[in-house]
Amino acid sequence: YSAACVLKALNAFHNRHRPMIESAFDVKIPLLEEAAFLSFVGAGQVSNLHLAEFIHLHLLPIMQERVAVLREHYFQATAEERLRIKRLVEEMNALDSEAIVERYLRPTCNPDIPNPNIPGDSPDEPDLLKLTPPAVMNRIRELHPSYRITLNPGGLTNADILELIYDCRGMITHLEVFNLKDYASGKSWITPEINELQLALNEGNVIALKRLILGIIGQQEASADRLPEQIQKLRGILRDIPGLKSYYKQAPLRARIGSDSTGRSHHLQGMGLAIMETLPQRAQKEVRHSSVPYGELIPVVTRAYLRETYIPRHSGSTQLNALYRLARSLPGMHLFGQRRREEWVKQNYSTFLKAPGNIATLSAVREERRNTLTLEEPPLPSYSGFSWKYLNSHLKTVLKVAFGFIPAFLTFYLSKDWWVLAYGGAFIWFGITGFRNVIQSVMGGGGLRRTTLLHWKDYVSWERLADSLMFTGFSVPLLDYFTKTLLLEGLLGITTASNPVVLYAVIALVNGLYLSGHNAFRGLQRAAIAGSAFRSILSIPIAIVLNAGIGGILGAAGISGINSILQQWAAVISKLASDTVAAGIEGLADRFDNMRMRARDYAAKLPHVFDAYARLELLFPEEDVLSMMAAPEAAPEATIDIAGSEAKDLEKIMIINALDLLYFWMYQPRAQNILQDRLKKLSAEQRKILLHSQFILRRRQDIEQMFHDGLIGRNYEPALAFYEDRHREYLSAMEKAVAD
Repeated sequence: YSAACVLKALNAFHNRHRPMIESAFDVKIPLLEEAAFLSFVGAGQVSNLHLAEFIHLHLLPIMQERVAVLREHYFQATAEERLRIKRLVEEMNALDSEAIVERYLRPTCNPDIPNPNIPGDSPDEPDLLKLTPPAVMNRIRELHPSYRITLNPGGLTNADILELIYDCRGMITHLEVFNLKDYASGKSWITPEINELQLALNEGNVIALKRLILGIIGQQEASADRLPEQIQKLRGILRDIPGLKSYYKQAPLRARIGSDSTGRSHHLQGMGLAIMETLPQRAQKEVRHSSVPYGELIPVVTRAYLRETYIPRHSGSTQLNALYRLARSLPGMHLFGQRRREEWVKQNYSTFLKAPGNIATLSAVREERRNTLTLEEPPLPSYSGFSWKYLNSHLKTVLKVAFGFIPAFLTFYLSKDWWVLAYGGAFIWFGITGFRNVIQSVMGGGGLRRTTLLHWKDYVSWERLADSLMFTGFSVPLLDYFTKTLLLEGLLGITTASNPVVLYAVIALVNGLYLSGHNAFRGLQRAAIAGSAFRSILSIPIAIVLNAGIGGILGAAGISGINSILQQWAAVISKLASDTVAAGIEGLADRFDNMRMRARDYAAKLPHVFDAYARLELLFPEEDVLSMMAAPEAAPEATIDIAGSEAKDLEKIMIINALDLLYFWMYQPRAQNILQDRLKKLSAEQRKILLHSQFILRRRQDIEQMFHDGLIGRNYEPALAFYEDRHREYLSAMEKAVAD
């Protein structure tokens, strides 16, 4: 019925509105075919918004051609004619899809077309539109016992809202207390009286209910459009306040806040609202000072509180679990034995209207979309020149390394007498940093027990390595020349001979500040910034030990001038100590990051596997599904054909799930460790279901056909070869993992 009304609006546009547009703009608009419109919409319910976009799509090229003709006449026209042309172009520019809806497709623009949202006398009107509100509620309640119905008060008076709440006898579960679209459009929304009525119902406050109902009756009696029948109905509600209160005694009338946005409008905010207290301090400051286009505060207040939950850490290792328990029992060490989870919890029944509110919009009103029609000649595309963003990634890496290497090399070359440091100091410095990055990446990805399909190079982020080398190059003049030579040795007289502890402590402190600074500049997480300072502190005793050890070795070798040699190498020794600590700390951090990502991958994928199995059980209630899955290659087509297309679709889903898990196991860092740990937490039946669901990988012919049909696109040969080479190895490994 609704779709038929939209198609009638299309015919009305042709017959009534199209001639008016043609006359106003002096254009010729072709007839828009109904079949073309339905093809444009595709799957889904047609709407006036779809129709407006379809009309605009065909109208825009016509208006562009018309503006091109007007542009030729504009500069030779008289002042009066120019003004007329300019106004005409502005009218065409403003005719976007939203303007088409408002001007030509609304029911008020086509009175001969019934409004599909308002009951009428049409014989084609569906029975659902003729039902009373309580009857509609009962129909919905029959569909699902756990239903939610929100009353949108748009266009309703306070008396209408009260009457609906009473008639539906508690079946209205939510009340939309605020609508962003109505608010932005200047339309009225729920009044404070209805907001108070909601709170009074939830609190069971009879005195407040009586006062509010009497106020609504008074409003109706004073209204010029008063309805005696409705006033009589309201008086009946007043006499039945205990009944009204009882409807929401068990389940309160909750509040809803809606944006009413489809994301298509260019004149209203998009979707998304946030409670101010849950935003970072910087975002709150931007909203309060209106320094961003988004973040408008709406006049609604709701309360939310931060809740911290501490969850004990658990591992598949008995020894590690013992360490976790020990850490939880020691003062100040509990965070090492448990994970902290923060979440914001909204307080129940705390939403009410108040200005200013504490809820901000997450999107801005877009710049008014125009049809980009102009009387000026369209500008030629200009060449923006050099752009670092679009530079070749390999060349970018080389430039970063060279940019950091130049100050490092010049510092050693100009300040050292010994040729080894003068010419090789920068290479040694960069070698320490590069080796440390490789070690931490390999440790984080799996260490010596990593998957055989991944080479150590696959774990290294070369972009991160290039950034690290660039910034470490600038640390050479800072640490070796300004800190060690000018400040400590030249100004304070501190050397490795006089006070090595202070020397290495100051170098480590400056290095820590520099590391934290450039990590903050790069936008890394706070943990990485704090870890940079922490690693510098830990490097101090290591640097002192290295200094003493190297001095002892040189002394045992009978080399003279040991103190002079150590003083020249002091910055390098401090760098070696710092990167030694960093390799361990950041390697563990990378390890935890990889494990966290793999845990998230499996948390998302395994429920899909079990859900597919459950659906398979429902499709074949009399079959032993586990046995079917254990040997899917054994005459499967007969059973699958019985269930029809749903079983075939389910088969494809199970194949995709199995291929995903195959890829995780073979290629994702730490995936094998995480899955083995998760298997220990599953029941024996769940482990068996998971294993048997992977046996569908034995169906080589079906899987190869899916690749040929474009499962992952045209370039599928490498992925298909990977499947054919590795799926047997993977199934054997899974059988062993489940058995263990």
